[in-house]
Amino acid sequence: MSPLGETLRRARLSKGITIEDAERVTRIPRKYLEALEVENYGILPAPVYARGFLRSYAGYLGLNPGDLLPFFPVGHVEEPKLENLPEVRQTRSYNPSSMIALGIVGFLIVLVIALYSIGREDSSPSFIDGTSGLTTDNGSDVITGSEGGAGAGAGVALPDLAGQSVETAVESVNATGASYVLIGVREGDVPANTVVDQSPAPDTTVGPGDTVTIYYQR
Repeated sequence: MSPLGETLRRARLSKGITIEDAERVTRIPRKYLEALEVENYGILPAPVYARGFLRSYAGYLGLNPGDLLPFFPVGHVEEPKLENLPEVRQTRSYNPSSMIALGIVGFLIVLVIALYSIGREDSSPSFIDGTSGLTTDNGSDVITGSEGGAGAGAGVALPDLAGQSVETAVESVNATGASYVLIGVREGDVPANTVVDQSPAPDTTVGPGDTVTIYYQR
């Protein structure tokens, strides 16, 4: 075992923290916290999420994530792969009555979709999240902050946002004076509304005029 897992476990035990406590505070599933401590990398999600979990967990335990990341074998974490489904061929025959019925059904489906789309455009072209001031076009996975935090200084170090909720991460970015862009992703069973990565990296100095990209689980 490399120093990574043992360092995490000893730090947690020295502070009297249980796995349940860490799961509740960091919002990282227990099975991932345990996998990091025993270095069972095979059950961790994609490397970008696994690194975010490691940074968040190490920071919660009062450790420097930069000292542990070199021991994290990113190349050994397998990306999820989808197997090709077997091709099924079936001979079908259609009679005139069934073709007419299919045409009517298809027309009705198109009509319902068109009416639904018109209703959405008329009633709600965009939405505003009142808790964080986020705006986005309806159905979009990319959310852009309109401006940075008011009254921020010339530039401060960007904190580690991985593992935080989107609302908390946005407040942290606003405090620096920088603008932000939220990009929703979907992979594995990472809790929804949880930040999985960021750009620029933690400890980068940002301020008014800079933009921070936050990747979060949809």
